[in-house]
Amino acid sequence: MRQLWAGQTPAHRLLGAGLVWVMLGMLVMPAGVSLNPSRAFQLSLVLLLYLPALWAIATHGRLIRQQLWPQRSFRVFLLLLGWALVSLGWAGLKRPSEEVGRVLSAALFALGWFVWAAPDGRRGLLLLRCVGIGMALCALAFVGPFLLHYHAGDRIDGEGVVANANYAAAAMGVASVWMLQLPPPSRGWNIARWLALLPLLGFVAMSDTRSVWLGLGTCMVLAPLWNRRRAARVLALLTVLGALALLLLSSDPLGARGLSLRPQIFEHALGMIRAHPWLGLGQGAPFRFAVAGEQFTHSHNLFTQAAIELGLPGLLLTLILWLLIGWQGWRWRGHAQGRLLLSLWVFASVVLQFDMPQLLDSPRPGWLLIWLPFALALGLGARDCRDPAQPLPLH
Repeated sequence: MRQLWAGQTPAHRLLGAGLVWVMLGMLVMPAGVSLNPSRAFQLSLVLLLYLPALWAIATHGRLIRQQLWPQRSFRVFLLLLGWALVSLGWAGLKRPSEEVGRVLSAALFALGWFVWAAPDGRRGLLLLRCVGIGMALCALAFVGPFLLHYHAGDRIDGEGVVANANYAAAAMGVASVWMLQLPPPSRGWNIARWLALLPLLGFVAMSDTRSVWLGLGTCMVLAPLWNRRRAARVLALLTVLGALALLLLSSDPLGARGLSLRPQIFEHALGMIRAHPWLGLGQGAPFRFAVAGEQFTHSHNLFTQAAIELGLPGLLLTLILWLLIGWQGWRWRGHAQGRLLLSLWVFASVVLQFDMPQLLDSPRPGWLLIWLPFALALGLGARDCRDPAQPLPLH
C-alpha cells in the first residue's frame, strides 16, 4: 500500500483516495430518495476526486500537451464532450447545469486517473489490485444476507447505485477481469487475488446476469489471442466445452427470462433514432417508451443510447473512440497493461450491448467499463509521445 502514495504530494494522495472511493463508494454508499447516487456521495467526490483532479490537470499542462494532445483518442474524446455540451441547447432540460456536471465528472475521472497514474501506469495497476480486494469484500457482504433470505428465482444485487442485479454484476465482473489479468507482484498478492475472485465470481453467478456471463466467457475464449500462456489456452478450451454442454444439455439455455425483450427494445430505439437522426434528443434528455407493458427509460445499449441522445454525429464519435481504445490495447498486447486493456475492452464491448448504456453520467459501474479503459488507453498512448531520455516527473 505504501507504493500507492510514495513520491506524491498531498494533493496527489487526495486524488488517489478519490479514485479508490469512486470505485468502492458506488458499492457501499446508499442512494438517496431523489438522487442516485446520494448527495453525500457526490459531495464526497467533489472534495476527494473532482477538485484534486482539476488541480492535477491544471498543474500538468506540459503532460497534457506532450502526451495527450497528440493522441487521436484524446482529440476524439474532446470532440465527443464538446458535442454533448452543445446538444444541451436542444435537450430542453430544466437544469442543464446538472448534465454539464455529469459530463465533466466522467472527464475528470478519466483524466484524473491518467495524471495520477503517470508516468508508467504501475501505480494504477496496484490501485486496481487494492480496489479489487475491496470489491470482493463488498461482494461477501452482499452474498451473506442474500443466502440467508434466498428464495428460488431470486437474483442478488447491491445497495445504492448497484441496487440492480445487472449493474452490480457488471461491477463485480469487471473487477474479476482485472484481477485475473493483472500479474501478481508477489506470492502473497497471488493468493489474495485468487481469494478475491471467489466472492466476485460467486456474486456474478448468483446475479443471473447473462450479459456479464457472456462477457466473461468471451474474454476467456479470446484471451489466447493476446496471452500465449498455456493456462489461457486451457481456460479458453474449458469455456468453449462448458458453453457447448449448456447448449446441448439444457432445454432452455437462455433461462426463463429468454431475451428479456432486448430485440423489441432495440426496435424501439431504432425508431427514436430515425425520428431525430442528426441532432438526437440532446445530452441527458429524458425519454420513455413501453414494450410489452413495461416502461423503459434507456435503450439498454451504449451505441443506440448515444445515437438517441447525441444523434448520428455522437454515435460516430462514440464508435471511433471505442475502436481506438481497443486498437491501443491490441498494439500493446505484449505488455501486461495492454493485455489488461484488451480484456476490459472485450468484456465491456459485450456487456454494454445489453445494459448500462449511460455514456456521460454520474458515477456508476459504467465508468469502470467505459472510462477506466479509456484512461488506461491514454496511459499506453502516452508512451508513444514520451521522450525516454527525459521522463516527466510524477508531480
